[in-house]
Amino acid sequence: MSAPRPITAAEARELDRDATERLGMLTIVLMENASRAVAEAARALGDRYVILCGTGNNGGDGLAAARHLGNGRCRVHLLAEPDAARSPDAALQLRILRAAGWNVVVGSLPDPALLGDAVVIDALFGTGLTRSLEGAPRAWVEFANALPGTKLAVDVPSGLHADTGVVLGAVVLADVTVTFEAQKLGMTIGEGPRCCGRVIVAPLGLP
Repeated sequence: MSAPRPITAAEARELDRDATERLGMLTIVLMENASRAVAEAARALGDRYVILCGTGNNGGDGLAAARHLGNGRCRVHLLAEPDAARSPDAALQLRILRAAGWNVVVGSLPDPALLGDAVVIDALFGTGLTRSLEGAPRAWVEFANALPGTKLAVDVPSGLHADTGVVLGAVVLADVTVTFEAQKLGMTIGEGPRCCGRVIVAPLGLP
């Protein structure tokens, strides 16, 4: 079977919309399936992890992946608290981790000396990013790149425009990218191939 053609960010959103509205799948189920794929890929790269999460669904994928990878093996750092009105699934994943006793650090980065060669999971920004990264978001991307551990990006490397392959100010230089259902067009053109590393296309369980 040939690989599916690359899709745009709008087509990816339409896949999600069709799954939820026509098929009746819950968005939290899609996130759970995505997070399992991320965790499986991460386990193949090492046994200790630092997960850098944004405030949207990409960050929610990272928070959910932490559960699969295990407390004690993961350090989880959030750029900021997810807005429950705008990203309810990400907010739910954070509540689950906190209820389970996880120490999720919000608004600050870890001490690199404590990380060693831990696998760096980039769950900061996904296909919805269209603005140039500045301030704290850019600093978090640059921090990820400076770490010695293998970098794994969730869906697309943070800072890569999902349609054009343009770098939006700064971008995570991933060794592995786990993307969902199909590669995004921007991963295959422009700076995309250089930024994505080895690409794993993971299904979300769509019938």
